[in-house]
Amino acid sequence: MEEILGMIAPYKKVLLLGCNECVTVCAAGGEREVSVLASELKLWYAREGREIEIREHTLERQCDHEYIDQIRPFVDGYEVVVSLACGQGYSTWRRNTVRNRFAGINTTFLG
Repeated sequence: MEEILGMIAPYKKVLLLGCNECVTVCAAGGEREVSVLASELKLWYAREGREIEIREHTLERQCDHEYIDQIRPFVDGYEVVVSLACGQGYSTWRRNTVRNRFAGINTTFLG
């Protein structure tokens, strides 16, 4: 949590991006984990008296360009994206965007 808070500290509009594949099975970055992280971040910011806008979205797969294209219509409305995908998903996402993005899971490979 401290690492994620440090990553997003300068931003007020955050997109938390989950994945419905391997990280869901591992209970690390699926829709439920995105929701829990969003709640924790909102509570932390509220206790600190700071404002933050968080959007939660979970793709079928972040490692597939077809699914990444689904978020293009709204991703530009956010200052930073925190990906809760595996290493492959984050890598695919990172190659296909030019915005601020961070890995919210410490992983380096597929699955």
